[in-house]
Amino acid sequence: MKRVLGVIGVFVLLFVVVAGITATPLVGEVVTLHTREGGEWKTTPLWIVDAAGAGYLRAGNAESGWVARFRADPAARLERRGELLDVALVDAPDMRREVNDLMATKYGWADGFVGMMGDRAAALPLRVDRSP
Repeated sequence: MKRVLGVIGVFVLLFVVVAGITATPLVGEVVTLHTREGGEWKTTPLWIVDAAGAGYLRAGNAESGWVARFRADPAARLERRGELLDVALVDAPDMRREVNDLMATKYGWADGFVGMMGDRAAALPLRVDRSP
């Protein structure tokens, strides 16, 4: 029983470390995405990169919570550099390799560490467009 609790403890600690790394500005720029669920705004700290004149977010996979909220209600806001913008998110699977490379360059060791938790080939890049 102690062994099982120890294993569970390790996984909980690992989750906390990964969540902390992705949400801290110590590793680079962190933006806040606002999506709605049940009429309430939910916030998610995310990394962002710029390519081809647009910003790109990356979900670990298409089932990420913030992606599910966006798919259910496409109203979204992005807080970046102190500015809150209404945005539209557009799937950009053709940018996967470039976004992964840019994330690795921008976020360095933290991106490598988070990358050990999942398959970057399954990552979902989303282009951030300003809503009219």
